Amino acid sequence: MKITTLPVYSKLADEANIPLKVRGKLPTGWRLSQHQVETYNALIGGEHEVVFNTAMTGDGKSLAAQLPMIVKGGVWWKTLALYPTNELIEDQRVNFEKTKDRWAVDALPEILNGATLDQMVEEDKYTRRGDALMRVFKNNDLVLSNPDIFHYIMHQFYNYQNDAPDRYSGELTQMFSQLTFDEFHIFEAPQIVSVLNALLFMHAIGGSVRPHKFLFLSATPNELMLAYLRNSGLETREVKGEYATEGGENEWRRILHQAEINIESEPRAEAWVEQHLDDVILPFFVNRRPNAKGAIIVNSVASAYRIFNRIKPIFERHHLTVELNTGMTGRSRRKDSYDADLLIGTSTVDVGVDFQINFLVFESHDAGSFLQRLGRLGRHNGYERNGQTYHFQDYVAYALVPDWIAARLFKSKEGEPALLIEGATLDRRQFNGAIQTAYPPVTSFEHYARTWGQMQSIRILQGMSSKPIRDEYKETRERLQKRYEGAFGLKFYFSKYAALFKDQSPVLKEALSFRGGDEFPCCVIDPDEKHEPEQFKNADLLRLVANSNLESLSKEAFYAAARQAGLKVAQFEDREPLGFFRLHGVSDERQNFKFFLDENLMAWDANEFGVAKARHKFTLDADFPDRVDINNRLYQRELPTLLCAGQPPLEMKRRLRLPLLFPLFEFVSRDGRTGTVAFGRTALMLESSLLFRSLPCGGGAVII
Repeated sequence: MKITTLPVYSKLADEANIPLKVRGKLPTGWRLSQHQVETYNALIGGEHEVVFNTAMTGDGKSLAAQLPMIVKGGVWWKTLALYPTNELIEDQRVNFEKTKDRWAVDALPEILNGATLDQMVEEDKYTRRGDALMRVFKNNDLVLSNPDIFHYIMHQFYNYQNDAPDRYSGELTQMFSQLTFDEFHIFEAPQIVSVLNALLFMHAIGGSVRPHKFLFLSATPNELMLAYLRNSGLETREVKGEYATEGGENEWRRILHQAEINIESEPRAEAWVEQHLDDVILPFFVNRRPNAKGAIIVNSVASAYRIFNRIKPIFERHHLTVELNTGMTGRSRRKDSYDADLLIGTSTVDVGVDFQINFLVFESHDAGSFLQRLGRLGRHNGYERNGQTYHFQDYVAYALVPDWIAARLFKSKEGEPALLIEGATLDRRQFNGAIQTAYPPVTSFEHYARTWGQMQSIRILQGMSSKPIRDEYKETRERLQKRYEGAFGLKFYFSKYAALFKDQSPVLKEALSFRGGDEFPCCVIDPDEKHEPEQFKNADLLRLVANSNLESLSKEAFYAAARQAGLKVAQFEDREPLGFFRLHGVSDERQNFKFFLDENLMAWDANEFGVAKARHKFTLDADFPDRVDINNRLYQRELPTLLCAGQPPLEMKRRLRLPLLFPLFEFVSRDGRTGTVAFGRTALMLESSLLFRSLPCGGGAVII
């Protein structure tokens, strides 16, 4: 089924409405979009503390975020910009260097992530990681980092005993005029709770000393985040772009080209590529050479590797290049992928990264991922290679969807017209609306804040309650608690936090983390990487067992080889790996597996089911090297776990409207009972859904 989407033009700002200071910084011939000027005005002045820029993909939201610093200078408008992936951080660093030169920006940028922080602590001999962080913040005007580090600062993880709760968070609060959160819509309830905790804490301790602006950049803002903000008392403003399907140069700028979108009833990219490598993919590049560049974006790393192995030899015969870009791909190879004729990647590249492509094939697991990935297409007139520019002739996408999604899109229902008509031409927003209607909504885990999310809030409040400082922060603590309770609609369970803290429960550790822990860590050597240090990787045991050809390695052999390659082994040791392997590519087919629990569940009380608890005695029922030793280690490891007996994983996803890729697994107990098991952060999120839905989980869920 083929649809044509019209080009998209963004409304340019009337020059008379552009502030004089902004006009004075504009490079020759540069025109700003209306939403960029509105964002600048909202950040520089006005009573709004939180600004949402919801302009469309490709419409310059990043420049809108940087305008205050560009105009006022980094010294006067220091900015902390937070991005969900390292790939996006690097992409933004490269783009800012170009902006800095063209706009003559007086600002020092710096990337800050876990690796750079570790290097600073070691090389500069910091005894406190927090002190190393503060050096970066003090010495740079634009810090490009991730929300994980921000979370650990604001939730006092870098503090020592008897430190003031704002030992580091207070310094951060005083330093930065603006915090930017880019592509935040990809995060879920736990991360939303974390960020709102931090914003309200900064608001409470900052007072009127220095006003702060919090900017969120997202074409599709999360409704749960918006609801919490409305309840929080923070003044919020949304800045939208204005769009048309045609426009003159003086008033409009094209941000997306017209595109042909083919809706294919085949959800698996591997199967589609096998069917259409010779009649669709290869001819597109051969017939348009060299004016063609493309990407295939899939849901899993294993699928990306299998497609890569299938396409690469075919393309090489025609002197076309193919490269990988996944969460398991080394940095050098990821960088090379953007110059290749065809990039094959996963979600690492569909979040905010700027593509120069005119051909796209993609899988999707919900409406958000569909539109996110489609948004990579049609943003550029062409691409540059070796100093030469090549112009695109057309833009073509193949969206791979299940049969029932295709039916919802193109077949009428109960007398209503179909959402789309084959061969139709329509604008992007109409098309996007049809996609959002066709895909069923997934749960937002709106009750997570009331169950496990509140543990993050309590940690901040408890940090303000220690004996040396409790009197000093008494009023601030009471005021902040009311703000938290109002924003999230809850009453705190301090006794639950205290009990878990006393037991040093891994469940509490999971609740307090930003993205969740790593329950099944292992280490691999991947010989396919060109640079030896990049061959050594942290990995997930379950993904490897399901999709990889593995050779067992001893711990000593792996660490010795890593040291020989010039690496510090602490980055691997700290994760307490269950096993070590040498990787020999992906397997031809996925291996299914389940977990065995060495317990008789018939003896369990009802309250053992459907709740997240720390448990052990699990082993992995699958075929993989060093299985006995790895399972012995796994058996002893306490993990945050939720069990739902009698409910298979797919049925639970259907009944609870869980995301398609939500990691649930099959289990069998010693007495033969079967059902679904969730680990880590997934267990906590699943409990928040079960508590408010009547889905029996063995003993039955509590309904409140």
